[in-house]
Amino acid sequence: MICRQLPLAPIAGALLLAGCASQPSSGPTPEEIALTTPDVATSSGKVQAFMLRGQVILGHESRSIQPCGSTQQYWLHLPAGDLPAANAVTPPGYEPMYGEFIGHLEPAPEEGFAADYNARFNVKQINLLSAEMRQGCQQPPRKTWAFGNEPGWSIEVAGETVSLSRIGYPPQQQAISSRDIRSGQQVYQGRDFTLTMTQAQCNDTMSDALFGWQATLDWQGTKYTGCATLGATDTTQHWVGTYQGHSDLGAAVLTTTLSLQPDHSAITAYSYSNGQPGLEEKGFWQQAGDGKVKVTMAQYQGRRLISERLFRREDGQLSTRQEIINGETYELGDNGLTLDKLSPVRE
Repeated sequence: MICRQLPLAPIAGALLLAGCASQPSSGPTPEEIALTTPDVATSSGKVQAFMLRGQVILGHESRSIQPCGSTQQYWLHLPAGDLPAANAVTPPGYEPMYGEFIGHLEPAPEEGFAADYNARFNVKQINLLSAEMRQGCQQPPRKTWAFGNEPGWSIEVAGETVSLSRIGYPPQQQAISSRDIRSGQQVYQGRDFTLTMTQAQCNDTMSDALFGWQATLDWQGTKYTGCATLGATDTTQHWVGTYQGHSDLGAAVLTTTLSLQPDHSAITAYSYSNGQPGLEEKGFWQQAGDGKVKVTMAQYQGRRLISERLFRREDGQLSTRQEIINGETYELGDNGLTLDKLSPVRE
């Protein structure tokens, strides 16, 4: 068999269908070194954890999350230490719940119940899991807030201000003069208040819900205790959009179109100007540090094949020079791959 380098063509497909590709590069690349900067380790590097909210199903044979506004589903992998508390608020019969989780995506395993999914969402922290808030996706993401009962109170953090609501009292606001944000704890202070949020499981005594933070509030000398959640906005959504590039292969022009969806799914489509049948890959994306996004493809033409590209963004363009397939690194032609952003993808 004669193997040729396929400049900018889908290398994953070449390996799967033709069994040949360019030679793996040796030594660490700048892209691989850059993968060590974000905060979540994966089997192939590091990525940045993000907030994912959606409809959740928990049961023996199905643990899934369907992101808000999407038909996509991911297998949901909860830490063993969180399973008892999560099961305690889960209704019987695979009834849907609303959930908010901080974590990251990785390819689903090849065997077991999770093998039917393109990706598995590994939960780093539960923010909220509720059987009562089944319509949670119909509401906008909530800001960081804390609340409690007996007596009823709630406080919301919005920008540089906190707003307190209490039964029997008019709403009150105070400016935030200092904040201490660290792993496992957040402290907000003002003229005469201190709000402390500590990462720990918390149950609301008035509902079947699990929260990821415990809260204490000292407001003008009166102390309150309760639960809390972080703001549920996915701060990596600025990557969402459609990106496209063209490459002259001589006999035809190859058009590569990459779609990064709000639900973190990704599609790479390849089309040829000479009428050759197009190709499609499906997978997911996640931020991999400032100015970088990691795109992982899990299916090629409906068949399982794991490939990864780490793109850098500059002036609205995504560019990469390499693709990692099953742990091996391959060059993407002589000039790499550059994609221009066409338009945002609307939810």
